[in-house]
Amino acid sequence: MFEEYDLAQRKSIIALLFKLAKSDDSVSNIEKLYLRDIANSIGIDSLSIDEIIQNPEAYPLKVPLNERERMTILYYLLFMMRVDGRIEKGEEKLIYTASFRLGFNEKLTEDLIGVMKTYLNKEIPPDLMLTLVKKYLN
Repeated sequence: MFEEYDLAQRKSIIALLFKLAKSDDSVSNIEKLYLRDIANSIGIDSLSIDEIIQNPEAYPLKVPLNERERMTILYYLLFMMRVDGRIEKGEEKLIYTASFRLGFNEKLTEDLIGVMKTYLNKEIPPDLMLTLVKKYLN
């Protein structure tokens, strides 16, 4: 999906995910695996991942114009937040900030975080998040 964007655009997504993983002062192995999985899926190699992790501030978020791509980034963030089985206040705060920058309604973000909390360590019903998003579409 993000392959058509320049490398800096894709690196900015990985930097944001890393900042979220690190926001609770530790990055678990499952968070590292998730980060690498997303990076690989958007065409970021291992050497670049290590480079981003060393200096995530060097890769400020470049917000895509396409709403679907912005929503995908928000989904990446939401699933990163819950992947370690814990949801911390700092993670929520970072997601609210990123969601705002991505152009999403605060109430939508609140509802999506609520889903993550409700289904923490459980499978999320396939259509639940889509149903919530549709509620906020124009």
